[in-house]
Amino acid sequence: MGKVIFYGATSLDGYLATADDNLDWLTHLSGIPADAGTDVLSHMTNAIMGRVTYDYVAQQAPDAPFNPANPQMHNYVLTHQNRPNLPLTTFTQRDVVDLAQALRTQPGDTWIVGGQAILTPLLAANLVDTLYLQLAPLLLGQGKRLFGDLTNPAQFTLLSAHRLGPLAELVYQRRN
Repeated sequence: MGKVIFYGATSLDGYLATADDNLDWLTHLSGIPADAGTDVLSHMTNAIMGRVTYDYVAQQAPDAPFNPANPQMHNYVLTHQNRPNLPLTTFTQRDVVDLAQALRTQPGDTWIVGGQAILTPLLAANLVDTLYLQLAPLLLGQGKRLFGDLTNPAQFTLLSAHRLGPLAELVYQRRN
């Protein structure tokens, strides 16, 4: 049975992108090790993301695999747009919780990419096994938040905290 894992960065005040979906504040940070995330991301066989995230990455690196640590990873892009599927990308209107539950039954781990519209329902359904949070050394003040409102608290145990150049990486495991 696979795990559902969030792996991503936020500002110190919990934003993962600016209001216009820009990530320059993160991509322009210097000193992040070239191999940051390789160990974790190499185990990802699937990814669930929103269309905005998918389009941003496709625009920034059109000829690169979405996950260089595992170029064969399959992407599930949640969208209401009707787009033709690609060899490693499925565009779907499927409910994120149903999709994550189905992917957990398969071998390999699923990478959750994106913000509160995807992550919060999975946290509410107690489906996120591990959170890898990289905190960037800046306050954006506004933008797209990583976490949305939860009806019930989601509890995690801190597994590790370490430095990735200018980032602090916190690794949490879901409490059962």
